[in-house]
Amino acid sequence: MKKIYLTILMASIILQNLSGQSFTDNFDTYTAGAYLGTSSSIWKTWGNHPGGADDIKISDAKAKSGSNSLYFTSTISAGGPVDVVLPFGSNYSTGTFNISMWMFVDNFKKGYFNLQEQTLLGKGWSIDVNFDSIGKFKLVNTTSGTLLTGSYTQNAWMKVEFNIDLSTNTWDFKIDGVSKGVFQNSYRQVAAMDFYPTKGSSYYVDDVSYTYTPYILPVLNAALTFIDKVTGKLATQVITPSVEIRNLGTTAITSATVELTYNGSTQTKTLTGINIGSLSTYTIVMNNPVTLIGGSNNILANVTTVNGGADNNLADNLKTLTLNTVSPAPGKMVVAEESTGTWCPWCPRGTVWLKNMDDKYNGLIMGIAVHNADPMTNQNYDKGLGSISSGYPSVVVDRGPDIDPQAIEADFLERILVPAAGNIRNGAVYNAGTKELKVSLTTKFNATVTGAYKIAFVLLEDSVSGSAQNFAQANNYAGGGQGVMGGFELLPNPVPASQIVYNHVGRIIYPNFNGLPNSFPLAINAGDSFTHNFSVILDQGYKMNNLHVGGLLINPAGRIDNGSKSSIVEATLNGFVSGTLVTGLQQEVHNTQFYVYPNPSSASFNIQIPETIKGAVSIQIFDMQGKLIHTEPISGTNTLFVNAITFTPGFYTGVIHHHNGSTQFKLIKE
Repeated sequence: MKKIYLTILMASIILQNLSGQSFTDNFDTYTAGAYLGTSSSIWKTWGNHPGGADDIKISDAKAKSGSNSLYFTSTISAGGPVDVVLPFGSNYSTGTFNISMWMFVDNFKKGYFNLQEQTLLGKGWSIDVNFDSIGKFKLVNTTSGTLLTGSYTQNAWMKVEFNIDLSTNTWDFKIDGVSKGVFQNSYRQVAAMDFYPTKGSSYYVDDVSYTYTPYILPVLNAALTFIDKVTGKLATQVITPSVEIRNLGTTAITSATVELTYNGSTQTKTLTGINIGSLSTYTIVMNNPVTLIGGSNNILANVTTVNGGADNNLADNLKTLTLNTVSPAPGKMVVAEESTGTWCPWCPRGTVWLKNMDDKYNGLIMGIAVHNADPMTNQNYDKGLGSISSGYPSVVVDRGPDIDPQAIEADFLERILVPAAGNIRNGAVYNAGTKELKVSLTTKFNATVTGAYKIAFVLLEDSVSGSAQNFAQANNYAGGGQGVMGGFELLPNPVPASQIVYNHVGRIIYPNFNGLPNSFPLAINAGDSFTHNFSVILDQGYKMNNLHVGGLLINPAGRIDNGSKSSIVEATLNGFVSGTLVTGLQQEVHNTQFYVYPNPSSASFNIQIPETIKGAVSIQIFDMQGKLIHTEPISGTNTLFVNAITFTPGFYTGVIHHHNGSTQFKLIKE
């Protein structure tokens, strides 16, 4: 039975009434088969269309109590369309908020819900709660990434709870009454709960309830609500922490002293001449960096004085975080390959999270942006990654399951601990006259292994830009309606080409996505070393200072065992080592700034001509026997469309004649 209780609490120290609120619904007063949105005055749908495609029907197939529940499953490949919302009546940023429900996730299926930050839906996701198909849960949001991970039991009812102290920003997540972890959140308020069945979902929800208890402001109170810049999870990382204090009193805070303690050392900072109004926050950057140590250790922050003395509530002056830091496996580099494209409106999320991981774990992760259907596309790489990823944006970490970019960190922290079978050392030599870059990848194995290990070479470029229209980035985060996303919320949709540069761009993967067959013997001893040589002619548009060479050691199961990444300068200093020369077809290794896409193609090719090419341009296409099969002049356009429907499947050579000379490239008709 659904009930709403309203309690009025009186506080003599403030001139207003604050209300506590409780809600519960077990769905048994509704008729099975009826729509929830038309049966309830409380529940809504995302699009506010009761009885519409985003509404859900009451189910009597399974229930925790009584006879009815809600059953969520996606009926379209992208997830949804069901999307039902429980509004909380307001957006709460102080007080305590307790939410509970019973959930039943079917075997090998998924479950999902989120908490919205604003009463206007879509203006901020406080937290996303994901239950995967193998009994793991993951709590994430768009600014903090992974907040908490753990295990749950499939094919059984479980009680899922959040106990949230919004005043002090303390979140406790429980399953069946057992705390799975206490954490702080970069989103500090809640306004609604949203159920949306993602792809692969099949789960039931019953006995949903929440209770809100307001917080009564004392006269003077500074609470410590957030310890920032402690996001590193690896031993030996050096960080400079900051702390956030919040005025949870009615009197302005004009001075404060904070202490921060970690690994037996305490540092103190005092601020004067500040003015923090009631319910406002202030961030204090500590003076001294700290070096993370291995294991489970606490970092503590404490407000010791406020306005020259003690405040009225000492209980919220102290915040403690447990940092679980680990030591990476020796010589280990994790590889994160992102599916992206300038046409993809959600792909700024991948851009932001590759940068976040670089900032946190520089030297331990190699992010690679694999573009699709835009001028930065390498067809060889795009086609290979497309065979194991399901959408845009998505990321595979060491070629494991594809995930949302904001979940990279959890997978990274698992993989960085796995000892590598072999470590790769990059070497290089560059001929500026011929623009030939020779790369050596020397793999020294740490363990005795068997099976078909493979090697692949990658070339990456940062700070890539272009003036053509298809360098503009589609951006669904424009305007801030989808929350903060690394500054993209401040940019238009699309982001003009003149306002954006692209990093981690995967220019080359060679000889192919899966690596070189027969790279190594099938039986390898610990200490064995092998060197492979790769040679490429660099596109004249590539900027040497922005290029990185990398190696991928791929294990017999197709997962990346280890990676390596060096700038051209670093690789050159390492020295080029002669070894086995790797030869074969290189797709999309450009000699100029001409770009051909899609390539391979079964129907047509687009050839983008840079604006720097002036005057008359013509193209010729030759078949595998050297016979000229297509020719035409080009004028007044930056993109040429070549209809290849009548071409026989195979390899073709294209020649573009322009005022700088001529440029050859390969076309592959599927």
